[in-house]
Amino acid sequence: MVFTKFFLAFVIISSSAWARIDLPKFATKLSLDNIRFITADGRFTYTQKRSGALTLASSFRGTDIFERPPGTNYYVTSSPAKKKLAIEIELNWHQNMDLTKLHEIMVGTYGSSNFIKVGMGRTPRLHLDDDYLTWIDPKEKVIHVQFLKSAENHHKIKLGRKHNPFFFSEVVMINPETILYTDVNEKGYAALLSWNLIDKKMTVIKKSDVAGTHFELCRRGNYVALGEFSYDDANKGSTISILAWKDSPNLAGFTSIYKTSDNDLGQMVCDESKLWFVKTMSEDRKLNIKQTEAVVMDIRSGQIIVKSELERVTNIINMDGRILIPFREDIFVAQGDPGSSSDRLKPAGRKATE
Repeated sequence: MVFTKFFLAFVIISSSAWARIDLPKFATKLSLDNIRFITADGRFTYTQKRSGALTLASSFRGTDIFERPPGTNYYVTSSPAKKKLAIEIELNWHQNMDLTKLHEIMVGTYGSSNFIKVGMGRTPRLHLDDDYLTWIDPKEKVIHVQFLKSAENHHKIKLGRKHNPFFFSEVVMINPETILYTDVNEKGYAALLSWNLIDKKMTVIKKSDVAGTHFELCRRGNYVALGEFSYDDANKGSTISILAWKDSPNLAGFTSIYKTSDNDLGQMVCDESKLWFVKTMSEDRKLNIKQTEAVVMDIRSGQIIVKSELERVTNIINMDGRILIPFREDIFVAQGDPGSSSDRLKPAGRKATE
């Protein structure tokens, strides 16, 4: 898709934002504290046990996938392709707080209990119809790129030398040759870079004009969103740009569709023709107090609709197409099926194989 009409939003906010917003709470038979992933149709649920095991629950049966010591935590992620799942296994959760420690990275078929180890690192992400997997090694400062159909087809992209344990590069793949990723230099300036896997060349796509901001990336279909968000003490505002294409992308073709002096939190989620993020609605910079809400932007028109009325939203999660908003002890559903606490199964949407 190609967008011919972009516009700089200061912001156009739908009038429905001022109506009372009552979001449904996510409902499941199992404790939300234990769920690590649930498919959109509710047929496959990955839950964590107190013992440290990860279990797949399906058709009223539970199968232990991993047996790890107590204190282990699991991060389960998917992509819109719904062909594979990636799992990050963190030992000694809440005990070893080293931000650069390495976790086991596993990959398996969507809805299955069979997983294999592909490496050690953090933040695995599936790409390109789930044929590729990337993850970060924060110790060596390397992005790993693995073609999942061939173990020998493995690439490494070296990140900058700046030691910042809080920084994790964000990665999207445009095609089997081109990777977009974020980095930051020793002066605190963020950059969007591209890497060609064939000729091993890096190209600078965009640099931040000021220090103290960070870049976020997400992709859906034929568009990539690039967000630049300010850290609280920088007060540099927020911008979002879109790269969209019909046949092949022009990496120099990012177009700004949103700009504000507010210090939005970001946490972007790309979804079809709209973009979710956490927006700052009001801010007292002297007291460092913010009112933040989940919003969704139509990337064609720039119109923004406020989707929550919780005042302190900090994160947005896309779990198999559901848009979830964690808030204190609850999880609210901003888009998608709110789930059910019933034992009755829904009709199968997509058959998953072992």
